[in-house]
Amino acid sequence: MIYTHQHFLKNRSQPKSYRTSVCIVGSGAGASAAAYQLTQSGVSVILVESGSFLTPSDFQQLEDDSFKKLFYDGGGRRTADKAIRVLHGKGVGGSTLHNINLCKEIPETVFNSWQLSQFTHAQFKPYLDTVRDLLKIQPILPAQVNENNRLFQLGTERLGFRGGLLSHNREGCVQSGFCELGCAFDAKNNALKMLLPKAIENGLTILADTKAINLKYTATPQGAKAETLTAVVLNPSLPARSPPIAEISITAEIFICAGGAIETPLLLKRSKTPDPEQLIGSRLHLHPGVVVAGLFEQKVNSWKGIPQSWECTEFLDFSESTSAHKTPTAQQFDRTWLIAGSAHPAGTASLMPAFGTQSRELMQNYSHLSAISAMVHDTSQGSITAGIFGEPKIHYTLNESDLAELTHGLYQASRILFAAGAKEVIYPTGALTHISSVDELDRLYQTTTQNQLLDVTPGDIDIVSVHPMSSVWMGNSPKDSCANQSGRIHTTTNVYVSDTSLYPTSIGVPPQWSTYAIGLYVADQIVHQNIFPIKDRR
Repeated sequence: MIYTHQHFLKNRSQPKSYRTSVCIVGSGAGASAAAYQLTQSGVSVILVESGSFLTPSDFQQLEDDSFKKLFYDGGGRRTADKAIRVLHGKGVGGSTLHNINLCKEIPETVFNSWQLSQFTHAQFKPYLDTVRDLLKIQPILPAQVNENNRLFQLGTERLGFRGGLLSHNREGCVQSGFCELGCAFDAKNNALKMLLPKAIENGLTILADTKAINLKYTATPQGAKAETLTAVVLNPSLPARSPPIAEISITAEIFICAGGAIETPLLLKRSKTPDPEQLIGSRLHLHPGVVVAGLFEQKVNSWKGIPQSWECTEFLDFSESTSAHKTPTAQQFDRTWLIAGSAHPAGTASLMPAFGTQSRELMQNYSHLSAISAMVHDTSQGSITAGIFGEPKIHYTLNESDLAELTHGLYQASRILFAAGAKEVIYPTGALTHISSVDELDRLYQTTTQNQLLDVTPGDIDIVSVHPMSSVWMGNSPKDSCANQSGRIHTTTNVYVSDTSLYPTSIGVPPQWSTYAIGLYVADQIVHQNIFPIKDRR
């Protein structure tokens, strides 16, 4: 059953108290997988989601409309210094509604770097395999590679760089290219399509348009015990700070926080979750990226087809010596992942800042642009705090090593574009930098420290994060981590985390696949460690 704000508008006099065995906050990959696994075991679950319940018919392929519906702050969320845009999805299905369906597993060496005895790659691999089957994850076929990715592949191969086709969870794809705006063709094998309907069949209740406010604790000898969740039902068509339609409370035996690495620590902080070491909300990683565009003689039409089907891993090394929890003593350039980029007109205009005649000329060449994004397996660490109105304040500054990685990534991405036949490369600084040859590119890169032209300077170039993680990480001890290896907050008896917050470091790859698996894993831990009432068993 799914209840939206309209239900509460029509039933204002109805009691707003609920009781269940498990209450989950969030509905993205980790939340939906946990709900699926728990309801499969016969456990009663209520899921709370601040975003709306949207179906394929609601996805109109219009940027302005879709960003308002699918992203916090309409896609305008940024770090406190405004240097990095942080795209954070919402809606029933969470970020799986707008993501590109790109699937990569966490590298085994990343697991090894965490040194967790009870949460190893061998123990986690069966959950990854289960997700592969549930979502029907498959490699992209060569025939499905669009022109934008074909050029990226061509340039990669001409330079002799490592690369390959990617895997996705899509079925019945018509290759419209509108993945990030929500799929109107229902071709994404995501949370909304594959997991939540099955969980609803097994008794899941979803409260959409409902924002979790705080958990209320009581003290016990074993730790703080969450008794109820207070939440408010909001009308999505009204301004964010409008009065709520209703206030509700949910009593549960277990609570799972799965609103993502920005919202989860905020909820825990609002709830005054015991945190003697002041760790919750710290160690934030953003997996930040920058983009460079190539101008080609022929039309590329990068918006058509599957957006991301090819990767370059020449500068991404997951060996033990490069794990992201260690700050490199010397620059190695082995933490940068290169992937094709594309955006629709408004997105392109925002990523390529220009004004007047320059902007007009740029957009007149829109169909001839191909782009590559460089994303860094970051060692920089940030934090999450609450602003004056309770909004998230994302504090994050890239360290010198990560800045150098991104600069090197842009340089190599530019080389790939020239190798593929670009007549010009456009570097999206505040005043667009146009580079007309590889020789000019090399000269600029070799003198980067002097003239800054090929330097990634926060505030002068648009940096984007779509994979925030690690803000409520698991570990071995309450002294150095927020949660234990089952996903339970150390200082509580019944509050768990099931999203990207749990990763102890950046994982260096898109987290979708592994976060679904995290949901299955945490749900199993809960079922095995708790005895639920007989009435909750099928």
